[in-house]
Amino acid sequence: MVDIGERESSRNRSLERALSLLSILEETGKPLTLTEISTKAQLQKPTVQRLLGVLERYGYAERSHNRYHLGPVVLPLAYSYIMGNELSRVALPVLQELASVSQETASLFVRIGYYRVAVQRVEGIHPLRYALPIGRRLPLHMGVGKVLAAALPADELAEMVAGLGEVRYARGETVSGAELLAEFARVREQGYALSRNEREMGVASVAAPVFDASQHVAAAISVAGSTDRIDSKVDSIILEVRRAAASAAERLGRL
Repeated sequence: MVDIGERESSRNRSLERALSLLSILEETGKPLTLTEISTKAQLQKPTVQRLLGVLERYGYAERSHNRYHLGPVVLPLAYSYIMGNELSRVALPVLQELASVSQETASLFVRIGYYRVAVQRVEGIHPLRYALPIGRRLPLHMGVGKVLAAALPADELAEMVAGLGEVRYARGETVSGAELLAEFARVREQGYALSRNEREMGVASVAAPVFDASQHVAAAISVAGSTDRIDSKVDSIILEVRRAAASAAERLGRL
């Protein structure tokens, strides 16, 4: 979320305030009262009520039983992003081939701040045992996110890690900030991330970065499946994921 001080000093303060309310509704993931939104946004309730009224009028927010949540307009916006985004479009056939070869779920993730979201997914013949909706915010410091985190500038990476404190994986292991930074450096050096039982028990993933024409990491391509299946063919999956990421980068560079 944008820094409160920057938002309040912006020449487009009203617009930034409205966008911050949308971010609050999205990140919270549940209906909120006017008081709750006001507290989170650090704005007076009359100001929040006025902005929410505008968002309601345009369908970006809805109110039910005096609680607010995102409105239906955000769905076609998301669809338009997926259909119009060049990276998402060129990556789809790559993901389809990767899912076919690996027989596992292939996904494309992009970074939003210190989170990652899936923008494309193709299921293999062994679908994931849990739901992972397109657009859901997921940690940047676990699983596939490590590829995207490893590409952050050193100061941003240090800031993110400092805000995490001690991290506990699903398998019960805890890791310190120093251990996370060492892991990100290893991922950056080897060109891929291999994760087991970090966010979900019984799930493993392999991810590789997709570079744009300027050699910046634009996204991450991954394969995810049960830990046993991934472990049984991990070398071939690492090879295929890295090939897929390179193919997506090449297609993106042609645009």
